[in-house]
This record gives sequence, structure tokens and C-alpha cells, in this order.
Amino acid sequence: MPESIPTLQSATDFVLSHATDDDLTRLAAAIKQRRTALASIRTATLTTGATVRIANIKPKYLDGLTGRIVQIDGKHATVALDADADSTDRLRYTSQSRYIMPTEATSFDLRGIPLTCCLPTG
Repeated sequence: MPESIPTLQSATDFVLSHATDDDLTRLAAAIKQRRTALASIRTATLTTGATVRIANIKPKYLDGLTGRIVQIDGKHATVALDADADSTDRLRYTSQSRYIMPTEATSFDLRGIPLTCCLPTG
């Protein structure tokens, strides 16, 4: 009789009901390894012109901003914030002093954004 393929639900049930501390340590390492692999795959597909949402970044006020990649330099990108999605205004009116932009500016280039923090949106 063929062995059944585990599902996410069966894995979740195992974690909630039966996993030991050692099991959880091994699972955490496997999850970290899988996230790293997925980030590598995702960043390899990013190109100039890609529309992205910035995520999992510090400082947190950049989290959720959207824009278009205008330049890639190694493992970092310059993202031109999307004025239509209010990302420029969100950054402008955030309590921070690192990024200063004129009130009439409709776009802003964020430099040095790690590619791993750029999630494709389109």
C-alpha cells in the first residue's frame, strides 16, 4: 500500500499535538532554510521595472510601501515609490528624519533596499 503524502494540515496537527522540543528545533531550521531558498528564487526573478511591495524591512515605516525597481546594484535595489498608491505621501508624513522630500514631490527614490525585501506585486 503506497504511503500517503503529508499535507499542511497533517504537519500542523503533528506540531500542535506531538512535536517535541527537538522536533520544533529541527522544524524551525527547516523553515528558515526554505525561506532562504524561496527568497533566493524570488530575488533572482526581480528585474528593473518590476513593481514591488517592500516587506520585512527595518525601519518598519518602510514596510508596505510600493513602487517600481529603477536600479539593481548587487543585492540591493533603488525603488521609485508609487505616488498613486500613496507610498510617497506615507513616507513623507512618517515621523522620521532619514528621508526628506519636498511637499510637492510626487515620487521618491528609495536607495539600498535589499532585494530580499522586494516582493513582486504584478
